[in-house]
Order: sequence, then structure tokens, then C-alpha cells
Amino acid sequence: MQAMHGFATLRARGRLIGCCAALTMALAAFVIAPAAANAIAPPTTTYLALGDSISFGYTAEKFNLHFPNESPSYFEEGFTNYLTTDLHHATEIGKTIRLVNDGCPGETSNGLIGENEAIGGQKSTEGPEGIQGVGDWHPCRYHFVNGLPLHNSLGLTSQLENALAVLGAENGSGAKGKVEAISLQIGSNDELAGIEGCKKEVGEEFGSKFFSVQPNSKSAPGDPEDGTKVYALNGESAHDQAEEAEAFKQCLLGHASFVLIPNITKNITDTAKVIDEFGGFTGPIVVMGFYNPQTFLLKGSDGLQGLVNLRVKEALEKSGLTNIHWADVMTKFNALGKGPVAEKKAIAKYTEMCNPNVQTPSTGTDPGCEGDIHPSLTGYKLMAKIMNEAYLAPAIP
Repeated sequence: MQAMHGFATLRARGRLIGCCAALTMALAAFVIAPAAANAIAPPTTTYLALGDSISFGYTAEKFNLHFPNESPSYFEEGFTNYLTTDLHHATEIGKTIRLVNDGCPGETSNGLIGENEAIGGQKSTEGPEGIQGVGDWHPCRYHFVNGLPLHNSLGLTSQLENALAVLGAENGSGAKGKVEAISLQIGSNDELAGIEGCKKEVGEEFGSKFFSVQPNSKSAPGDPEDGTKVYALNGESAHDQAEEAEAFKQCLLGHASFVLIPNITKNITDTAKVIDEFGGFTGPIVVMGFYNPQTFLLKGSDGLQGLVNLRVKEALEKSGLTNIHWADVMTKFNALGKGPVAEKKAIAKYTEMCNPNVQTPSTGTDPGCEGDIHPSLTGYKLMAKIMNEAYLAPAIP
């Protein structure tokens, strides 16, 4: 019995010790709590992403898989997410970095700026539906027309307007989380609109008049020095296909040289200047160049895409801005200089063009690789790596 009594005494003491310990901890929490409440939390830093579906993290396969539930949470494996992780490890940014992703699928360089004339926008002369030509300045059709959700709500504003609001709230007085880095990726939908516009123009001309008149690509449209050329049908299949292909090529070259490239170049440069001048932002703006997923569908288009990259970079170099970092993605995505076999492998690896789940009706030009132009998961990760390297590199002269 003595043993049992001893055990009971020990249990009683244990309960008493436990109660005392609990009381001590409660008193400690009571004493410490006010001090913790007064502690200053480490300041957050912000990475702001501006762009189209590539910044959004879009892929056609994911969109189709989840339709009609297009929650932005399904699109969080884009380059912006992986770049945020890279910046998290950078001593220049810090571990409290957060991503504010304004990316909007389908956005053009016009739409990113919007219709606010005070920051370089223009009133639209074209509607928000159909081909988004150079006269359409409506922002973010994906959200404002189609009603689909974004990672970061734009409210009633364009991406550039929202960027200025973020910079004002977070870099101004009473800053919530200073913006330390901005990425700017835009213009691909301008190019796609140009392609669709030329397809429509040439198709309608051949369909109604049986010929198409296109300007010489070395001169501005209507320049009498070089004149124009007539591409006509004659009823022979091979001849007609060749004429239509050449007319389309000349339309695209002329549009790119005298409308498309100047418009993209001006809008990207103007956007960066507005961020600098109106937003007071002097940190790194990482501008992503273009890659060419359709090189095997549009023969010779690598040269045209390379020209777009060259002109945009030249304009940024001449802009007077000292915080522009250029990210060259085309060299890797198109395996430039390594030949067509290597380029084919790179496009299949880094884009969704050869994904069997998203093939469009084949034109017969590149069977099995006429799918989604967006990056694959591997491509998005590579993109983030290139963007991070550009961020860490010196700004362009």
C-alpha cells in the first residue's frame, strides 16, 4: 500500500507542478504580449509584373482543363512566380518580397497603357472586340470584356495606371512595401493581331477581287518611289497558293516595318518613361525581349522577330533611362545559331507548340507542332532564370 500511496503522492505533485508551469507560462505571455505587439515587423518588398499572358503564367492546356473555372490560382507556375523565388534569395531584395502580378492574357502594348491621355494613352478608334489593331487602346479584354479573373485586380484601370497607383501607395509616404523590381513583357499580341490582320486583308482581297495589292516592304505604304506589286490568281492551284503566300508575306513585312514595330517600340519605351517620371521609380525595370514560337509556321520569321528585339532595345538605349535591364530569351528559346534541328528541339522543349493536347487544326506546315505558343513549364523556368540574370546584370547603356 505504501508503494501505491507514494505513486499517488507523486501524481499529485505532478499535477501541482503542471499547474504552476501553466500559470507561469500564462503570466509570461501576459507580460511579453505588449512588447510583441509593439515590435516592428520587417518591411515587405514588392516585385511588380506588367505584361500579357506570359506574365500571367497562362497555358492553353490549363485553361481548357479548368474551363469554365478559370481561377488565377491555376496559373501560378509562370516566370513571374519562379522569378519571385529567385529574387527572394537575392540580398538586393530580401526574403520578404511579394509578387504583384498585373499580367493580363491577350493584352497589347496599347491596352497596357490604356486610354488615359495624361500618361500617353489614346481614345480608341476601334472596338474592344475583334482583331486588336493599333487603334484599340481598351485595357485587358480578358477581364473587362470576357469577365475572367486576374491575379491582381485592375479595378477600372489599365496596367500602367495600376502600376502608378501601386508605386504611389508603396513607394510614397506611409509606404506599405517598397517596390524594388518591375518586369515589363508586352507586344506579342500586337504581333499576333498583325498576323491575323494580314490574313484577313489578303483573304478578303483574293476572295472578292482575285488579286491583292501590297506595298514594297522596303518603302512606306503608298511611297511612289518603290510603288506596289499586284499578286493575282490565275486558277492554277500551285500558282495561286504561291501568290497568296507571297502577298501575305509582303503585307506582314510592310505592316511590321511601318506600323507594328514602331508602335511596339514607342509603347514599351513610353511605359518605362512613365514609370520613371510619374511613378518616381528608379529601381530595375527588366524588359523581356521576344521569342518566336512560330518559326516553322512562318518561314523567315526569326529574322523579323530579331528585328523587333533590335529596334526595341535600341529605343530603350536611346531613351535616357538608366535603369533598364534587357532579358534576351530568343537566343535560348530559338537556339539561335545552332541550326534548324536544334531550334526545333528548343521550341518543342520550351513552348507548348508540340504539346499533343493543344494542337489546332493543322495547316500542314508543321504537323504535330501547331499548338500553343506559350512557354511550357520548362520554358517558364528558363525564362525566370534569364530574367533573374538580367536583373542582376548591369543596366543597358
